[in-house]
Amino acid sequence: MQDISRMTSLYDLYKSYKRVAREMGVSKNTVKKYIRRVQDVQEGRSDGILPKNLKTQPTHVLTSEVRTQIQTYLESNEKKPPKQRLTAKKIHELLVRAGIKIGYTSVKEEVADWKETHSPRKVFILQEHPEGDRAEFDWGKVILSIGGISAVYPIATMVLTYSLYRFSRIYPKETQQAVIQSHLDFFKEINAVPLTIFYDRLTAVYESRKKKFNERFLEFSTHSGFTPAVCNAASPHEKGTDEQSVGYVRKYAFSEKNAFASLEEANLWLSQCCTELNNGPVYRRDVVPQEGLNLERSMMKPRPSLEYSNYELKRCRISAYSMIMFEKNYYSVPDTYNPSTITLKVTVDTIEMLDGDTIIATHRRLTGQKQSSIKIEHYVKTLKRKPGAIRNSKVMRQVDEPIQNLFDQSYADNPKEFFPILDLLKETSEEALSYAIQLLEERNIPLTIDTLRFFVHQQSYQIVEPLNLFPEIHVDEPDLQVYDQWMER
Repeated sequence: MQDISRMTSLYDLYKSYKRVAREMGVSKNTVKKYIRRVQDVQEGRSDGILPKNLKTQPTHVLTSEVRTQIQTYLESNEKKPPKQRLTAKKIHELLVRAGIKIGYTSVKEEVADWKETHSPRKVFILQEHPEGDRAEFDWGKVILSIGGISAVYPIATMVLTYSLYRFSRIYPKETQQAVIQSHLDFFKEINAVPLTIFYDRLTAVYESRKKKFNERFLEFSTHSGFTPAVCNAASPHEKGTDEQSVGYVRKYAFSEKNAFASLEEANLWLSQCCTELNNGPVYRRDVVPQEGLNLERSMMKPRPSLEYSNYELKRCRISAYSMIMFEKNYYSVPDTYNPSTITLKVTVDTIEMLDGDTIIATHRRLTGQKQSSIKIEHYVKTLKRKPGAIRNSKVMRQVDEPIQNLFDQSYADNPKEFFPILDLLKETSEEALSYAIQLLEERNIPLTIDTLRFFVHQQSYQIVEPLNLFPEIHVDEPDLQVYDQWMER
């Protein structure tokens, strides 16, 4: 009981289980157990500190001899290569092998205490980079509600270390293609290319095992004209400016608003917030970031005249439903395309279907899984052969609501008459056709193929303003006698 009383006194003094254990030479878990038992008795949750009919006291496992042995092992590490030094786990094994009964936790805590006292203090060198010399890139995470569905989205952030000009965009996934696209968008926004861009050890940028830059990314950096650089392993402080910018931009933009109808709307909001940040004052900076960018742009490299082709080509098989599957999502293929496979040109935002060099269809790239992008104009040829299939088809349920309502109300019993309207989709877009239908309904104009075609193709013409003549111009009355003289000749 004297040991428990001493534990309680030391804990009241230090408020630290680890320090009490170190002074008494016992395990931290032992100290914690008895301190909690004392607190239970004081608060009326227990009748006694020790179990009934049992008298015990903490076992002193970490004696001065054992502590000296552990420290001897640790001192021997200084002469060994870093990857061959004794760890706390290995020291525990050596002690047990020598017949010493001690827990791994006690050894681990003693090793941690020794390192805290004997390891050199970390000192960092403050950096100050010249104008246009350096930008930093990093990924972050943000929780957004897009279309009513809450999910975690990657947010790419670039910052110029001299001016603190910030750029940020949200992407569906952290991919190399998204990394490259964020660079292209950043270069376009600042209309220049920094000399050096610094990164964490992103797999898309740097292959840590091979200790070399990713070949495709190196090709992109060479094309753009910047030099990539990476932090040392486990050294994020070497890129501290962007580490802070990710959280700063995220809090500034999305603490106020985090629900959007689409990813495009979220990015528009983020861009507006970054513009506000770049035009506002910055702590310990004489100029705002936008003005700082204008100063350092002349020190950067110009954007390359040829845009980098940030796309991937994929070959996919077409199913019996005239669809392909890409990244577990489905996209319709025009039924006029005969081969059984097709080439996809995949960008960050779009999927283009190619027939040789000709683009025969374009879809917005889906971000989830088991989703589908089906366009009714891709099935007109097949539906004309099977008109009865249009009523309950999945493709009909995915068209814009005005087109769907028009079919349900006027053509459900005679679908063949609906095909001339579908043929208009070869001349225009689904959005334009839907707008024309709404316009005709609002003006109470009969919905016929001719009226729809007229409103689909109507164009707004600019009215020519009347010519303003100078008022001081004066024209004299003609002298008719001169005319008569000429006629007599």
